[in-house]
Amino acid sequence: MAKKRRLLYLVIVWTLILNVVVVYADNGLNSLIKKKESTNKGIKGVSKELNEVKGEKKSVSAEIDELDMKIDEESSNLADIEKQLAKVENKIQNVQSDLNEAEKNITKNNDTLNSRLRVMYKNGNAGYLEVLLSAANISDFLTRRDMVQAIAEHDVNLLKYMKEQRDIIEKDKKILEIERSTHENTKRKIEGKKRDLEVATREKEIYMQNLTQDIEGLEKKYDSLVKQARELETEILRKQSNNGEYVGGKMLWPVPGHTRISSYFGYRIHPIFKTKKLHTGLDIPAPTGSSVVAAADGTVISSGVLGGYGNAVLIDHGGGIVTLYGHNSSLLVKEGQKVKKGDQISKAGSTGFSTGPHVHFEVRRNGKYEDPIPWVRGK
Repeated sequence: MAKKRRLLYLVIVWTLILNVVVVYADNGLNSLIKKKESTNKGIKGVSKELNEVKGEKKSVSAEIDELDMKIDEESSNLADIEKQLAKVENKIQNVQSDLNEAEKNITKNNDTLNSRLRVMYKNGNAGYLEVLLSAANISDFLTRRDMVQAIAEHDVNLLKYMKEQRDIIEKDKKILEIERSTHENTKRKIEGKKRDLEVATREKEIYMQNLTQDIEGLEKKYDSLVKQARELETEILRKQSNNGEYVGGKMLWPVPGHTRISSYFGYRIHPIFKTKKLHTGLDIPAPTGSSVVAAADGTVISSGVLGGYGNAVLIDHGGGIVTLYGHNSSLLVKEGQKVKKGDQISKAGSTGFSTGPHVHFEVRRNGKYEDPIPWVRGK
């Protein structure tokens, strides 16, 4: 009886221990999955922010180019105005010179005229009468009369001419002064606009420098999150994929009817970030909606949004071998689902970090990337 109680006691204890281990393992795996989901959300958020900042930088760069064009245009306008102003200044100098000359002539003629007027004032009309009465004969009288009349007409015409010349020159001078004032005002406005554009350009350049720094920081943050996500994936795969050796043999090409490869496994210049990064699989161009199939028998261990991969499917084929199918437009399988080689698992698309519709196909061994080519061609 005592032995039976001890045996029952041991069974209960071992059952409790096993339950605790199972619960602990499940909790550890669930915790990793939750961390992975949280990290993927972080990647998605950083990706969105990164795209927004890059879009803003592109917009600011375009604005700077536009401001530079306006500065060049205003510089050209300013140069034209300065040339026009120089011509006006030259005209004003010429008119001023003509005015000075006219003033001299007027002064000279005024002196002659004033002298004659003073004599006429002192002698009255006697001066002219003496000239006429002192004529030797009638012919001389008529000649003297014509001379006196010509002098009088000359004086009148001289006064009229001097007034006209003064008025013309003064008018030209006023017109040129107005033109000079207008050009000076235009010049000041253009200089002010040019300064404002230069200030705006400098502010935009400083802002773009800050945006560049933000992009660099976001890219570092993105890379860090991707690294963390990969480490979590590796840990999840380590916990999930312990079911013997891989026995699937040669893998099936994942995109039936579309065999062209636009980007091979290895280091390349990233099409979006424009930096050298490891390309972890094959890019297979295919129209949106094209069928994507399982490369071998296995179990779906992930089906959903996976950071830069967009809509992605991961299949565990045993022996630590996992395949990934990224950038899908839609997913046709769920996590935990068993699939056979050739089963349709998704439809091609361009979600995530993608520049066009294609399938990103990866093969991983114990979480590490391998070139998929030997797997689909047979080792």
